[in-house]
Amino acid sequence: MAPQLPMIVSPAIADARRLRHFVAFVRPRREDEVLDVAPGTGLLAGIFARRVRAVAVLAGDAGPARLRRRRDVTLHKGSPEAVPFADDSFDIVSCGSSFHHLPSPKEALAEMARVCRPGGRLVLEDIVASEQTVRARYQDRLEKLRDRAHPGYFRLSEFVTLLGQAGLPVRRVETHDLPREFHEWLIGARPLPQKVELMRRLMTGAQEADLSGLDIHPMDDTILFTQRIAWIIAEKPD
Repeated sequence: MAPQLPMIVSPAIADARRLRHFVAFVRPRREDEVLDVAPGTGLLAGIFARRVRAVAVLAGDAGPARLRRRRDVTLHKGSPEAVPFADDSFDIVSCGSSFHHLPSPKEALAEMARVCRPGGRLVLEDIVASEQTVRARYQDRLEKLRDRAHPGYFRLSEFVTLLGQAGLPVRRVETHDLPREFHEWLIGARPLPQKVELMRRLMTGAQEADLSGLDIHPMDDTILFTQRIAWIIAEKPD
């Protein structure tokens, strides 16, 4: 079997300080049991583990390397569309910034709702697209040039609708600026040089009319811009 390659993630996404603030926003209780779905680097699960009784992690492979030696986290192999746990198993079900990569988000939310206990919470953190259609399309065009596997970001209103369809009314929402730098944003992707140049032209061309809604600022040999990240808490009715 080939060795598992380390996950390369932008430091803006794998920001432990922001994730600690997110967990504080969730307000977990010491007695809570948490399931973290599609865990990415494992940072979020590790932060929850310091605050709650038990954390289970559902990953599609061996799981994040940082979690494999931890005794306060259990790793389980499985799919978000077919969670291998009984109904009403967890007080909190979480998913970090990988949610928009899930192949079947409606099915995943239905499964996450199923294993959440009545009165429990489903909590999400993810980058969100602009509510304005033109800007959302511009943002996704840039992302698809960076990474052709990018499926598209959800708008915050779409998250609220999806959670409502899963029977999970939204109780709290916060949005935050996520500062990005062009070269940092490219980490983990392998765009061709001509695509990198096209992205630069699209960003600088969008600046004056703010076509992208990304608050773009060219600076020296790079470009600074701002995405929005949403923290969402939905509740499973009793």
